[in-house]
This record gives sequence, structure tokens and C-alpha cells, in this order.
Amino acid sequence: MAGSAAAGVLALKPIEHAKSRLAVPDPLRRRLALTMALDTLSALRRALPQVLVVSDQPALEARLRRTGIAAEVISESGHIGINSALSRGALTLRAQGFTSVLACVGDLPALRPESVLRIVDASRSHPRSFVADASGVGTTMLIAHDVELAPQFQGRSAAAHYASGAVSLSEEAIGWPVADARRDVDTEADLVAAIGLGMGPETAALIDHEKGRLGRYQLITTTDWHNADGEALAVTATGRRIALPAEALRGELRHTRLGQRLHAVEADDRVLSAWL
Repeated sequence: MAGSAAAGVLALKPIEHAKSRLAVPDPLRRRLALTMALDTLSALRRALPQVLVVSDQPALEARLRRTGIAAEVISESGHIGINSALSRGALTLRAQGFTSVLACVGDLPALRPESVLRIVDASRSHPRSFVADASGVGTTMLIAHDVELAPQFQGRSAAAHYASGAVSLSEEAIGWPVADARRDVDTEADLVAAIGLGMGPETAALIDHEKGRLGRYQLITTTDWHNADGEALAVTATGRRIALPAEALRGELRHTRLGQRLHAVEADDRVLSAWL
């Protein structure tokens, strides 16, 4: 499907350098950067016929497939910075026959497909338009129809996009509340606000929903012990036993080895999610 259908493009930096403003342990920061990108991509892919990711992350396309996200990945090929990478992605989509391109940031963990569709519909009245973030300073989405994308992300990007001739899409113009599409996450306060909107499943797995916050990071080791309920137990770095329920082990971790060390988040002596 091409022609008038809109296609999406994201640029993802290596997770080692992503979300540096989040004051959490590095393994959890990296995991958050990944899960938020996965939830963003999942919402976009459910709304759009094609989503392209511009990134030099190793094996990213295979990781997306394991998560069930059918997105194409191309390398940055020397296009340094988000705007250069997004422009490269937009040109690739044009070459595939898409005349409408939606560029999106990769940290919208509460994003819903319905919001994406409504934003695309509202954008068709303008050659270029954008969605400002919750602060009104940044931009979460930029849409171009039959014209160059000309992205101006980073910094005071809402003003930069407006100065470049793009139209700001208000909720009145969209005809629907799209707080989920405006809530990008750079700080812990942003994350709490996103939790209140309802997270996608990948990021939700890291959340202590009773307290409305991130679970506590732990480094754990698997054991062959079980509690009275028959759940597997792991041991934290301080020697504390902690329940490791099967639902906390996803993907390649469904069959862990005895003595395997894992990163994890926990709440109330139970692992919420674990990863390598």
C-alpha cells in the first residue's frame, strides 16, 4: 500500500546513549529506551501500512520481529543526527511510493493507534504539520504530504517547525484528545505522567502499577528453589530471595539456565520483568 497512505519513520540512536536525562541505573535506563521505542513502533505499525526505522543498532530488525513488529530497518549510512536520519528515511519511503510521511520520536510509550490515525487525517488539510509535545516546546510528530519532510527536531523544535511553515495541529483541529501522542518521556516526571495515561505492554512490564512508578532495579541470579506457591526463586546481589514468576520471563528468557544472571525490576519481593 503506497500512494496516499501515510508511512511512518523513526530514527533511533544506540540505546547505550539514549534517555540520558533519566536518573535511573544504566541497565534500567537502556531497557526503558528500548521498551518505549518498541511500544511506539507497535502503535505506529498498527495504524500505518509501513514503518521504517533508521538506526545503526545491531540486530534491531531481528529484535523487532521477535516482538511481533513488522518494521523495516535501514542504516544511518553516515547521516548523523535525528534530522538527517529522518530525512534519509523519508526519501526511502518516497522511493517506495509513499507520498505522505509521518516522522515520530521514539519515546511515546502511551501512544495509541487511534491517535495516530486521527492525527494523519487532520494533517491532510496541510502540506506540512506537526504535533507539539506536552510542554509545547518540543515536537513528537511531523507529517508531510507531497512535500519534503524538512524535520527540525531537538531543542525548541515546535517553534522551529512553525517557523519552517508547518502548521501546529491542536486537539481541536484533530477532533480528539491525543495526550498519548504528546507525552514523550525524558525525565522521571514525564514517565509518571505517561504511566497515568496507560503504557504499552513492553514498558508496562517495568512498572509497579500499585505505586504508579518504575519497579526497583535488581541484578538477580536464577536458582532451582521454589516458594510455597511453586514459583521459581531468584537471589538478588545482596542474597535476598525473590519470586521469579514465569510471566516475568519473556522471549529468549522463557528457558533460563540455573545460575544465570539477569537484570530485573521488582516490587514487593516479586520480579516484574527480567532481561539479559
